[in-house]
Amino acid sequence: MAKLSMAPVHAIYPVAHEWFRGIVTDDSVDVAYSPVLTEQSFEPGDQELREVWPEGAQLCWFGGPAAAPLDRWPRNADGEPLAHVLALDLAMVDGTAHRNDKATWPDLREGLPKTGVLEVFHDLQSFGFEAEDKSNGGWVVRWVPEPDRSDLVDAPTDLDTPTEVCQVALTMRGYSIPGVHNFVGSGRRLFDQVEKAGSDLQRTWMYQRQIGNAPEPLPYSHVYGHPDRNQAVAVEVLEQVLPLESEDRYRLILDIESWTFLAGWFGDAGNLEVWMRQSDLDAQRFSEAWCLIRTD
Repeated sequence: MAKLSMAPVHAIYPVAHEWFRGIVTDDSVDVAYSPVLTEQSFEPGDQELREVWPEGAQLCWFGGPAAAPLDRWPRNADGEPLAHVLALDLAMVDGTAHRNDKATWPDLREGLPKTGVLEVFHDLQSFGFEAEDKSNGGWVVRWVPEPDRSDLVDAPTDLDTPTEVCQVALTMRGYSIPGVHNFVGSGRRLFDQVEKAGSDLQRTWMYQRQIGNAPEPLPYSHVYGHPDRNQAVAVEVLEQVLPLESEDRYRLILDIESWTFLAGWFGDAGNLEVWMRQSDLDAQRFSEAWCLIRTD
């Protein structure tokens, strides 16, 4: 790994902004509040999850079983079971940063419920660039307001994923910056500045997550904020499949990397993005969420 230039990953806005502005001088580009998912200190597997989840522990986990109750494991239109990608403990997400810390952010954007579990299931083959991907059952995003902690729902035996994964994680206070893919046509200077800031931020999270054997900086999974890939590409798709009305807007809810323990799940080391209209988020219509697998 190249020499690490540390970024203040857990900082409140003034500190994060000052660090970012010391690298990226364009005032139109800024950091955004984004709780980060980190697996640091948790061994792979479901043993700890099954031990502490019934006791009320606030945990998130990738892969593995689903939260209960679940009447029927989601399947796509071809009858194939969807992979359980993530269970997100929403009380943990809400409590990632103290309200006084959140108050330092001039454009704080949250919106998820503050209790229960948000789960993402996906067939790992619907990229979301076609309108029929959702109608064909390519994914399910569901909110479980009151999970039954006495039980976890195991995946069906006919589920076939690229790798067996169950990885417990926590959310930590963090932020995201626009991915360098957004600045390909913005001039060499700005491109290089964003690339350096992104590399420093990703490498610092790698250090925190105790990932020390990757030659290149790796993205991190986060809630809200900026997508790691080109946002304009996502918006172009969303305008066709989730058209906006009046003052509505698109919100990135989750950006999930597949370079580490989910390797191979989203194409060639792609990211899974979960998007919603602000109006649907406000109304808690998670069935309207749109998923994009980004390998561009």
